[in-house]
Amino acid sequence: MTTVKSDSLYFESPVLLKCNLQFPGDYDPDKPLPLIISLHGGGDSFQNFMNVWKHFEDPQFIMATPQAPYKWLIEDKIGYDWSAWPTGDLIMMSGALKLTSQYIENLIPSLTEKYKVSGVYLMGFSQGAIIAQITGINNPQLLKGIIILSGPPLYEEGWSPWTDSFEIEWPTKEIVRSANNLKLLIAHGKSDAIINIELATRSSDFYKNSGYDVSYFEFDGGHEINAEEMKEVEKWVKYQK
Repeated sequence: MTTVKSDSLYFESPVLLKCNLQFPGDYDPDKPLPLIISLHGGGDSFQNFMNVWKHFEDPQFIMATPQAPYKWLIEDKIGYDWSAWPTGDLIMMSGALKLTSQYIENLIPSLTEKYKVSGVYLMGFSQGAIIAQITGINNPQLLKGIIILSGPPLYEEGWSPWTDSFEIEWPTKEIVRSANNLKLLIAHGKSDAIINIELATRSSDFYKNSGYDVSYFEFDGGHEINAEEMKEVEKWVKYQK
């Protein structure tokens, strides 16, 4: 039998991705409003994550929900991932994470050039919180704040159902301290079985010790988005200066 040699490689290629937007009912395109860029968790979809909007009472901001770059069939549904975790390939995951951060960096000016914006916030849930922290801390000049929902703290390994652990390339401590003009909101479920509430308190303490203005909110629930949490997000954004 003839042996056929094979190999594979990963390469970068530009693609067009979609971002959906939601506006207040009385939206005036000439009036600047805060912009929240909302990043879902791994395996979710950007269409589904837009449903967090229903929990707001009187949102006076624009919410942009972009499509994650990596599409997978997970059991019987299509899910999207920010860093190609379902491959289980650590090299692929590391490269994908860097490119996704660049993707969000590119998205911000695309939005702020088209819409009148008074300030930009990155909001991420779970895996999306990893992207929000890495992108936000590395680009503090683009943002007013970061909203971390059920996310891991800096310098922790990433958990994935497809691999035991993933060593995330977090920003250095020097970069973290240099970005402490950013306002932070950390919200976490008290009974989160995936990312323990103790990790959220550790994250809050670390950021405070690094000079950040941190608001911390715990809610009754697990690894999820709920109405109480979203109302806290709405209130927090409203009172940022």
